[in-house]
Amino acid sequence: MESKELRLLLDTAFQTLMSNSKDMIFVKDADLIYRAASKPFVKMVGKGSIEEVVGKTDAEILTDKSLARRYVSDDKKLIKSGKNLVDYIEPITEAEDGQARYGSTSKYLLKDEEGKLIGIVGVTKDITRDYIARQHYQQELRYLFALPQDTYAVSFIDIDDWRIISQRRQLIAEGTLQECHTVEELVEAALESIVDENSGAYVFYNNFSPLLLKEIYGTGRMHMTFRYQRRVGENMVRWVHNDIRFIIDVDSGHLCAMLSAKDIDEEKREEQKLVTAAKMDKMTMVYNRETTMDTIRKILNEEADQNHVLFMIDVDNFKNLNDSRGHQAGDEFLIDLAAEIKGSFRETDVVGRIGGDEFFALMRNVPGDSITLRKAQDLLNTMQEVCEDYKDLNLSTSIGISLYPEDGTTLDELYAQADGALYEAKRKGKNRFMFATK
Repeated sequence: MESKELRLLLDTAFQTLMSNSKDMIFVKDADLIYRAASKPFVKMVGKGSIEEVVGKTDAEILTDKSLARRYVSDDKKLIKSGKNLVDYIEPITEAEDGQARYGSTSKYLLKDEEGKLIGIVGVTKDITRDYIARQHYQQELRYLFALPQDTYAVSFIDIDDWRIISQRRQLIAEGTLQECHTVEELVEAALESIVDENSGAYVFYNNFSPLLLKEIYGTGRMHMTFRYQRRVGENMVRWVHNDIRFIIDVDSGHLCAMLSAKDIDEEKREEQKLVTAAKMDKMTMVYNRETTMDTIRKILNEEADQNHVLFMIDVDNFKNLNDSRGHQAGDEFLIDLAAEIKGSFRETDVVGRIGGDEFFALMRNVPGDSITLRKAQDLLNTMQEVCEDYKDLNLSTSIGISLYPEDGTTLDELYAQADGALYEAKRKGKNRFMFATK
């Protein structure tokens, strides 16, 4: 084949390659001016046509000037070294959504027959997805092999092969998780140790399977968490934070999951203290008005088939105490009174302060009228003992009582009936209890 035909063949092949390649290909001359480029390269540098690239330098076509300087510096180092560059990982221009992109670039020196440099040809493959996946994968593995101090265990599971690739465990507060060699053992250990079988964690592990995990991953979720109470040692229950992260094994291509169990017991208990504090009356440490009302309404709604009794307790002549001995003495009295009221009822009953010297107590699931009557008399006796030291102030308590469902089926109805009974008790001389009568 003649030299002219060969040159035409090569030129045609080169142009075809540049027009159809999915890779970012470019050719620069010895002055680092672009002489040819593939369509993906043109798009990568943010241009609309090859004509906007050919005949120009990096500084002229790239908006990111720091990236332009980097490319020029790399080319000069390549020329100076005289050695080709193969599979060099480097940043390329950002994607349209502003996300970083990475390319694997190979650059080759072009020389004439006499060995004189005439240019550079470069090929860049967009490896952003694989690069980020590998970085993520390496990060997860570092987490596995450098187990944080607050983490009981980390398990690395191959979902496609359904096996535990690796697992690490350690003691925290003299407790840890059971060592497992198979996924089945891990699931069984989790189900046996989770305290609340209605928790999201229990439901998750009860359905734990390759199908479930692949369905979750298929929705685009890469991360999920659970917080629950778990037995981590003999007679030891702690709050645990489960973290499940999906990653792709960069070597096998398998879908994998990294499961970690972190101790959050102290954090959770502090959180619960704050929640509890928000529900309580800060002075008397019984429920505040809002919590009292909400709790009673919930009970009446969820236990509508049971009998309940509402006690409304009010201090008689409380103003005498504040006026003669001061508000601090009044506060101390209410604190003592609230403690005695709370002590008169079961843990499952509800006791709250609904006003200055007014309290509610809901006795739940009462089996009969005789018990209600006895509780009312016992409560009045207890209140009289609290007031014993204040005889000179004529201090006592009056109690109004309404019954569910006889006197009402809502809190508003029971409240009105108990309030009416309380008024009647005060009208009849105070220091007594009265039942509501419709």
